[in-house]
Amino acid sequence: MGGISRSLFSSLRPVIGALSLWLAFVPAAQSDEQMPVTVVVARQDDIIERVPVVGSLIAREEIEVHPFVQARAIEHILVEIGQRVEKGQPLAVLDTTEAVMLLGKNEVSLLRARAAVEVEASKLEVAAVTEAETRKNLERSRALQPKGAVSQQVLDQHQNTHARALAELGLARQSLQLAEADAELIVRERREIELTIERSTVKAPDAGLVLKRSARIGAMPSSSASPLFVIAKNAAIEFVAQVTETSFMQLEEGMRAEISLSGHDRPLSGTLRLNAAELDPTTRSGEVRIELDETAGLKPGAFARGSIYASARRNILLPGSAVKTASGASSVLVVKEGVVDVRPVTVGARQDGLVEIVDGVSDGEMVVLKSGSFLKADEKVRPVIATSVQPSASNLAAALPTSETTGAIQ
Repeated sequence: MGGISRSLFSSLRPVIGALSLWLAFVPAAQSDEQMPVTVVVARQDDIIERVPVVGSLIAREEIEVHPFVQARAIEHILVEIGQRVEKGQPLAVLDTTEAVMLLGKNEVSLLRARAAVEVEASKLEVAAVTEAETRKNLERSRALQPKGAVSQQVLDQHQNTHARALAELGLARQSLQLAEADAELIVRERREIELTIERSTVKAPDAGLVLKRSARIGAMPSSSASPLFVIAKNAAIEFVAQVTETSFMQLEEGMRAEISLSGHDRPLSGTLRLNAAELDPTTRSGEVRIELDETAGLKPGAFARGSIYASARRNILLPGSAVKTASGASSVLVVKEGVVDVRPVTVGARQDGLVEIVDGVSDGEMVVLKSGSFLKADEKVRPVIATSVQPSASNLAAALPTSETTGAIQ
């Protein structure tokens, strides 16, 4: 039995030696072969940061139309909601029956006043003639009295007569002025009545689109009532939205925007026209208004959403899976000369699976596509450049990283 074992061992000795040599070679070969790792090449690209907004269409400026004449029933309504009107176009007509009656009475009063003026003017002429005659007599008496041709009594009589004529002339002038003032007052009253009749036709203060109509036939509008009509001045429609505090601080007037509406095949472009001066302390948001380049066919009140292009810059873009964020700090794995380097980075905006790298990675460096715990610093790897996942130019939303973001980005 011992002979057989020794014989068998002797026959297997070459095989065992070869196997031992192969087992010794395998670890050495595996240690020389580096592990392949998929990487992406970091490239700078144009980044347009967008602030998403959700809101509705409104009239840029609303004109409230109130009647100038109060306590007059509405007789006719001449326009309807959705109709375009021109400046000065009649919108409604109020009852003018009482004003027309007053106008007739005024016409009679005016005739009487003008007749009175004529009478007083005639009296003034008579008084002026009398004053002239008495003045001549007085002057003649004064010239003859020193010669003794006229007595002192006659001279005194002529002086008294002239004095009475002057008084009557002054009285005639005052009477004429009073008659003319009465006539002027009646003329002004007529103008007021005519103005009332004119204002009984409610007209559009400016051109635009009729948005609302509260006017009803037979109703008597008052100063405290709602406006008879609301007009969108020049039919100008714009987009209004509430923006959160974080996004609000990035916006400035003049920034371009795109607004999407249901029923429109393509977005509408516009410009940020008005930025609120203050934030709502309750909602911590501010109102923004965007002036649209095209407003034909738009209706106030329609829901819309869009984006405001807040800023444009060039930075590195990487897939989100390449960035690991934990405890508020972000990092990537950079492969340089086949060695892994854990690189802290500063990130910016995020969207569509891409992350903006503000600092920490240079253009052309290779970054591991999927940042995970299986790779360590100074580990040797064989980089394989990914062909299907490459960062490209993108519009990034203003979604800045916060301390709440934890864990690896996959």
